Amino acid sequence: MITLEGVEIERFLNYLIRNNINVYNVGRISSTKIQFCVDREDMKRFKNAYRGSNFKIKVKQKTGIPFIIKRIYKYKGMWICAIISLMILMATSQFVTDIYIDCPEGIKQEEVRKELYKLGLKPGIYKKNIDRKKIRDSVMVTFDEIAYISVNVKGTNVFVTITKKAETLSSQEQSNYCNIIAEKSGIIEKVIPRSGNAVVEEGTIVQKGDLLVRGSNTKALPEVWATTFYEVKKSASYIDTKQEKTGKSKNIYTITFYDKKFDIRRNIKYKDYIIENKELKLTLGNYTFPLKINISTFHEVNNVKIEKNEAELKEELRQQALKELDYIIPASAKYTDVKDEYKVNKNMLEYLVTVHTSENISQVYNLSKSEAEQMIKDENKKIEESGETVPSNPDKRMIDDIRNEFQDKEENKENEDNKDSNNN
Repeated sequence: MITLEGVEIERFLNYLIRNNINVYNVGRISSTKIQFCVDREDMKRFKNAYRGSNFKIKVKQKTGIPFIIKRIYKYKGMWICAIISLMILMATSQFVTDIYIDCPEGIKQEEVRKELYKLGLKPGIYKKNIDRKKIRDSVMVTFDEIAYISVNVKGTNVFVTITKKAETLSSQEQSNYCNIIAEKSGIIEKVIPRSGNAVVEEGTIVQKGDLLVRGSNTKALPEVWATTFYEVKKSASYIDTKQEKTGKSKNIYTITFYDKKFDIRRNIKYKDYIIENKELKLTLGNYTFPLKINISTFHEVNNVKIEKNEAELKEELRQQALKELDYIIPASAKYTDVKDEYKVNKNMLEYLVTVHTSENISQVYNLSKSEAEQMIKDENKKIEESGETVPSNPDKRMIDDIRNEFQDKEENKENEDNKDSNNN
């Protein structure tokens, strides 16, 4: 890009064109000054045409790959640093910078991360040194609830996905017998024993986990209704403290290189302050640079005290208590009584609400076949001791009654013994 200044510049442009010099992007700057572009290949002929003229010529800009290469070659330090930076980038891309763990509910992520660190899977490890089989086997042995663990490397990041074991039934085979226990504490109102033997009566105070009905059948579950109690207490101060920023702030920087941290500390003399954290990191696709900067900004604040309206505060506490009650009281429960009261303790206002409900507190505790067999034997023994007759016809018992199965086993055993005696 060239600027040409002088008299009769149009004639000079015509001269250039007649000599096959490509001139384009012509623009007038003033009456005696113009600007135009010339290809690099035509610069030698342009200089020959200009030589001996009275025009003032200046090269304003040079664009294109050849000029860029020339400038790069001129500044050797720049392209040497670029090559070194590229080599460092290629080297750091072979090491792990971050580990992301996807854990299902019930498995603590921090414990898994500590175990992975013990096995060597941590930021800074060479990617080719990651032994997936060793990590998988060791973690699955350490944590019984883990069914499978997958380790995937993408760029400089490692993604660990954990699959939890399915919740199965007891290792013992289940029967159609169960016990009914108390799901929560309360005062028994009535027992509807559709099957089994009730061990509590009306007016009995029971605690959570107490036995209510023994030997029930899962196809005819009993109901046990009781009076239960729910209590919620909410409190708040009459004086509310609001934090207002003064405009003064200081930053503290933490530089993280792989898993090493370096703090740039400053003396914070603020009496009251709030902290805002921000993390700066550079990523390129799946590649995450190992250098991170955490900025913690300390804002100085003044604590301003505001007195709350008493009526509004009471209503706020009441709404909070009702919201919590709606969450903890089951939908099937029937409200029988509600009591609430407000108490003032210094600068604190307390709201206490107590709810009496009537609900079915029965909870099924399944019995294995071995437990059911022992229970039936104990019941039959008590009946025999009391002189009552034990029904021996399986057809008169409940469908799928486990006693039918035990009766068949005993009959088969007796038949085998008779055959052996006859053979002898």
